[in-house]
Amino acid sequence: MARPKKNGKRATGIQGKDGKLYILLSRSTIKDGAKKTEKKWISTGLSDTPENVKKASEQRKRLLNHSSDVVHDRNESLADFTDYVLAKKKREVSDTTYSGYFYRAKRIKEYFGDIKVREINEKMIEDFLDNLFEKYHIQPRTVKDIKVFLGNVMDLAVREGLISHNPVKEVVINKNLAAKYAKGKNTDEEFFSYEEAQLFLNKVRDHELYELFYLTLFFGLRREEVLGLRWSAIDFKGHMMHINHTVTKGISITRANTTKTVSSAREYPLTDEQIEMFRQLKLKEKANRRLCGNGYFDSDYIFKHADGTLYYPDYPTKAFGKLIKKIPELPQGITFHGLRSSCVSILVHQGMDVKSIQKWVGHADIDTTLRIYAKVKDKEAKREISDAMNGIISLKNYSSNQ
Repeated sequence: MARPKKNGKRATGIQGKDGKLYILLSRSTIKDGAKKTEKKWISTGLSDTPENVKKASEQRKRLLNHSSDVVHDRNESLADFTDYVLAKKKREVSDTTYSGYFYRAKRIKEYFGDIKVREINEKMIEDFLDNLFEKYHIQPRTVKDIKVFLGNVMDLAVREGLISHNPVKEVVINKNLAAKYAKGKNTDEEFFSYEEAQLFLNKVRDHELYELFYLTLFFGLRREEVLGLRWSAIDFKGHMMHINHTVTKGISITRANTTKTVSSAREYPLTDEQIEMFRQLKLKEKANRRLCGNGYFDSDYIFKHADGTLYYPDYPTKAFGKLIKKIPELPQGITFHGLRSSCVSILVHQGMDVKSIQKWVGHADIDTTLRIYAKVKDKEAKREISDAMNGIISLKNYSSNQ
């Protein structure tokens, strides 16, 4: 009679015990908010023979290919699971995009606290969304973004086996509350016409940010792109400007040799006048350096304070908002980002095709360009109709001398 084998390792992740083969998995598990490592024994149903070791190894390989890296505690709280989702997001997206997820997650964790993922139901989610309106007066677009993120969290909970269905899918945002707390107009969609853009630049020609506003408007740059402009990106001899570095405000301020998307990395030809503008900025910087002496903060960035310290990302946004209030003849709802949309507006007015406009401003997809294009065309069409109708159906003379 053959002596029984000793219990022990037979291959990588395969253990023999009491005449049977087992798959041994080491996994991370989240319990009570802490990450721990645990070993799990899985029976293969195979006898402990050399022939079956290979079969057990194949079973283990298939199991690893179809299993999650993390085993979750069935009593895991929504706050802990949301942190788990955030950690995954941080690996997948830029710092700026991650900051949006971070603040959405913060609202979710503050409200639900230690409530278990498996206890969340539709009524609780409805109350949560209503609370965002009633307590914090959050705008409908932001509430929708939070709902979408919560839906993503619960989708992953379904895939990880914590719950059987996603309760967010059947929840609808309260339309009455959305209407009550909406500011009315989406200011991000406001933009200048050609005439308004000219008026704006004329009004701010003596402002310290004039050149920054001009470049944002002319090239349709994002805030992070114009703040990220460095002297190394300006080719004075070749008359070219390269967009290859950004300054973003997320959880922290990030300065990186990357752009928002692949299509955002682009280059522009510069006119003689624009080259001269950059030369004058260079001379101004040299004078400031000489004036400040050892107190000057040296860097390769073009746009900065007189002492060389770098602009905080919100600085041009706030300065733009203050300037607009002083020019009542311009659209008062427009934001700094509206200068980028204004570039699209002007190019549409000049008859440029949509694909060329998309490449010029660096839109990742053409849908964004088409949306602004449609708004510009709609505004122009209404103006043309108004002018035409005025010529056909006229009012009596209301002048004071009649």
